[in-house]
Amino acid sequence: MARQRRHSRPKRRRGRFGGLYKVLSVLLIAAAVIVACVVFFRVNTIEVVGNVRYTAEEIIEASGIRTGDNLIALAGSRVSASIRTQLPYVEGVALQRAYPDGLVIRVTERVAAASVGSAEGRWLISAQGKLLEKDNGSIQTIQIDGITAVGPYAGGMLQTAEEEELTLDYIKQLLGALEEYGILLQCTALDCTAATSMTLNYGIYRLRLPRGGDYDYCVRLALSALTRGLEDKTIQEGQGGLLDLTVMDGRAYFQPDKS
Repeated sequence: MARQRRHSRPKRRRGRFGGLYKVLSVLLIAAAVIVACVVFFRVNTIEVVGNVRYTAEEIIEASGIRTGDNLIALAGSRVSASIRTQLPYVEGVALQRAYPDGLVIRVTERVAAASVGSAEGRWLISAQGKLLEKDNGSIQTIQIDGITAVGPYAGGMLQTAEEEELTLDYIKQLLGALEEYGILLQCTALDCTAATSMTLNYGIYRLRLPRGGDYDYCVRLALSALTRGLEDKTIQEGQGGLLDLTVMDGRAYFQPDKS
């Protein structure tokens, strides 16, 4: 029995050291992999996809990425924030690593949806209310009357006086609906000066909309009413007029312009 106890001790020691060797081996392998990644996976080529407003060079410069940077260590959130801050028209950024040394920057860009006034002149904004740049008249957008931008700067969000904040919220909801239905470019003006309604110029038509409500529903109702009216001849082709959606009874009422 004494011999058996003497032989059992070294076996337990070998078991303990065997586990330690396994842990050290795993750590050494992990360290080797990390070193290899740091040494070998370096940015050599950068491709930009999806850009229209900005050049590839402008986007790469704004990203802060340089040739030789570690490909694996790039922080996508930091790169995205840097690009979107410096280039207001960029809405989304995604990095795609093409190992061993390539990087693809995929961007999606905003469109200028409308123009609002300020003490320093008019500014272009996105449908979400982001200030893009000063309006020099080269881009056709919805000209909004009834709110004034306060302290505007490129890349910031549109701010107004406190008494206009609710109107601004309505405007953003409406612009979002117009963008969703793909008719932003057909709209030219939005008058928000009335106390109970807003008037949108849509082609040869004027849409009278309630201040507040479901603008997705309002736009859908207006488009349906115009399509149906043209089909059944209750609205004459080429005849402009006012489409009133403020009654809120599930119908749109058309009043043709007088000849």
